Amino acid sequence: MSKIIFLLRHAQSAGKQSGQRDYDRLLTPQGEAEARACGKIFSEANYFPDLILCSAASRTRQTLALFHELNKFPADKIQFREDIYEAAMTDLLAVINHLPDDINKVLLVGHNPGLSLLAADLSSNFIDLSTSQLVGYESRSETWKELGGSCKQIFNSK
Repeated sequence: MSKIIFLLRHAQSAGKQSGQRDYDRLLTPQGEAEARACGKIFSEANYFPDLILCSAASRTRQTLALFHELNKFPADKIQFREDIYEAAMTDLLAVINHLPDDINKVLLVGHNPGLSLLAADLSSNFIDLSTSQLVGYESRSETWKELGGSCKQIFNSK
């Protein structure tokens, strides 16, 4: 069976406030609307991931919560991970490469530039993900360890 990975960049976030950590930035009202709209598009496409890996940063958690409103993913399928926050493309790929092979569809919610670079690596085409953009790729690989390069794009929310 093939492996499918969806990459979701967090929605538009507010600028860093005085004394605030980047990690704690929240979404703007426009970002909240973007995340809901993207979730609606995804729910209409009828893709249901086996696992969701989400950066533990505030803006990615918020994005997933709003994206989740229509999709209603079970809580036990969601992992909030510190190692996705500010991760380089190679680190994101390593996270994916270590997934158990009984999982076939994954949603990764994260940040640029790592997420866009991962999308480019998977498809061999450069893509600069905008906020709340969701792309999906299918690999003919039967294991996550083999994922990378020449995947077929099967979804783009923009």
